[in-house]
Amino acid sequence: MAMKIAIAGLKHGHIQGVLQAARQDPSVEIAAVAESDPITRERYERDFGLDIRYDSHTQLLESAAFNMLVVCEAFADRGEAVIAGLKAGKHIFSDKPLCTAESELWEIVRLSRENDLEVGVDFSLRHFWFQTAAPIQQGEIGEIVTCITSGPHSLAYQVRPKWYYRPGKHGGIINDLLGHGVDYIQWIAGQRMTAVLSAAGAKAGVPQEPDFESFGQAYYRMEGGATAFGQVDYLIPEGHASNWRCFIQGASGDALVDDRNGLLLRPSGQKERYLEPATDPRWQHPFTDLAHYLLEGAPMLRTADEGLQCSLATLIAQRAADTGQCGLDIPKV
Repeated sequence: MAMKIAIAGLKHGHIQGVLQAARQDPSVEIAAVAESDPITRERYERDFGLDIRYDSHTQLLESAAFNMLVVCEAFADRGEAVIAGLKAGKHIFSDKPLCTAESELWEIVRLSRENDLEVGVDFSLRHFWFQTAAPIQQGEIGEIVTCITSGPHSLAYQVRPKWYYRPGKHGGIINDLLGHGVDYIQWIAGQRMTAVLSAAGAKAGVPQEPDFESFGQAYYRMEGGATAFGQVDYLIPEGHASNWRCFIQGASGDALVDDRNGLLLRPSGQKERYLEPATDPRWQHPFTDLAHYLLEGAPMLRTADEGLQCSLATLIAQRAADTGQCGLDIPKV
């Protein structure tokens, strides 16, 4: 039995990771693809050999036979596509962010539960840093007191899709990027974010797009009382690499994990040691996790509820940044 997928949108480079994972998996079949932008269509037909027969997710849902809808539209258009897919009885895998409005998120939660459908989101840090989690989850640095994560990015203005800069299409940098760090922290701590204590954003460093939000910060309270702080940006100097980091302060030690160096673990009274941030063969990509869960019930590294909870945490932090509000509760989905 194959998992037949249809792809709604090729508007962000993250779709290439899904395409690679799907093509390497003999149990996955790409049944249909939709893309509205003619230049993007031509590029993916030429460079990836895709047969793109549809202009929109609406056409695709009306005409194609498949099990899972993969969504990679412009950020502000994703919620509509995901909701339409759920109404049509399709499981969903979406690039992050899942949507840009809290009302869309709650409608996605409602439809997925009413129709017994799965919703996966492409948060990747817990996959990339899988081997770093066990020592922290097993208490080697004690109870977590606080976590600080940063995700600096290069804007790569000349190659980034131009819809990023159109009013209303991006939806804010916290909702765009911080989900990776929030998801990783909630996983290693075994606690969800329960409140946004404060958040802020800034429009700087991109003079050709003065309305583009290039910097964001959010400060969270977690359900066990710990705090978490995240900073994301598109301000990496040209020619330099991005590098996700997370510092974890425990009651009896600390740890630092980053893309380049793996995990530096420093338990109190013990020698420091290093671990590679390796993946696990079972959980190489969030898309294949969901596909094999649906096909044979294989365990997923992230549940649908965890992905939805993380999406809500970044949406509420984005609202806090946009409005200047503090102390916003994050309900449990």
